[in-house]
Amino acid sequence: MTDTARAIAEGLRRGDRASIARCISIAEDEPELFSRIIKGLYRPGSMPRVIGLTGPPGCGKSTLISLIVPKLVEQGHKVGVVAVDASSPFSGGSFLGNRIRMEEALSSKHVFMRSIATRGAKGGLSVSIINAIITLASAGFDMIVVESVGSGQADTDIANISSTVLLVLSPGLGDEVQAMKAGIMEIADIFVINKAELEGSDRAAGAVRSYLSTISGGQNKDIALTSCTSRRGIDELVRLIGDHESKVNAKEFAERAFRSEVSRIAKELSSRRVDALIDGHAAAIGQMAESMDPYAAAARLLQGDIEGGRSRRPKR
Repeated sequence: MTDTARAIAEGLRRGDRASIARCISIAEDEPELFSRIIKGLYRPGSMPRVIGLTGPPGCGKSTLISLIVPKLVEQGHKVGVVAVDASSPFSGGSFLGNRIRMEEALSSKHVFMRSIATRGAKGGLSVSIINAIITLASAGFDMIVVESVGSGQADTDIANISSTVLLVLSPGLGDEVQAMKAGIMEIADIFVINKAELEGSDRAAGAVRSYLSTISGGQNKDIALTSCTSRRGIDELVRLIGDHESKVNAKEFAERAFRSEVSRIAKELSSRRVDALIDGHAAAIGQMAESMDPYAAAARLLQGDIEGGRSRRPKR
């Protein structure tokens, strides 16, 4: 382990906030260094509880988090908050909108808040989300709250890394509820109708109940109506989160999150290897265009059946 990696690892053990922030930045930009830092801190088979929030843009996820987290702290938890923001198309960095909105509300020695960018990742999350969670767990945070980018039907990755998934909706989304039925609504453990002070909140809750009555296990899903303006339903929502967490199988959750991260890393490593193969055999691949289709060429590339600028397989 390098001096840099050792110093950051020691800082994480102490819960040093500067070390936490630096380690998450390294996790985003220098994955190989991150792997060295975390190697001595990672505890196989363990994962902190992760409360994942997803839902359409503008439904109030950030404000809801700023009200939930202090309640979790009151219960004795040390809470990490990771807000996944859309990436700038120019720099690739986070727009930091969530951080600006929540930072003041979550100023506490028992809370660490960080925004990370999607950097082009699909599914509503960031490629470094698990690394951020591992970093916070190594620093002693026992509960992590993750806010995904405002999501649509296909953005269901948050289910892979969360022990409890909250789908946040708001009144007036009847048509969106219909559109989301085939995707994101299937992963939610708790449905939150936020902005319940607005007209139509009861209708929105009714639309969700109607949907849940049509699916297997739907009767076991909870629905909460909340208002961040009046604080209505916040205590009830925190209670529902606790109830669901008490039923989560910690071993199964840790294995699910681990499989998700192994899959991501394996795909990334495989992609790098394929890129290297293509760069190393560019001329041969160009020549193969004269004799075969791209599927056959790709198969030969992966089988290592190319050498010296041309296919090694003899002609028949």
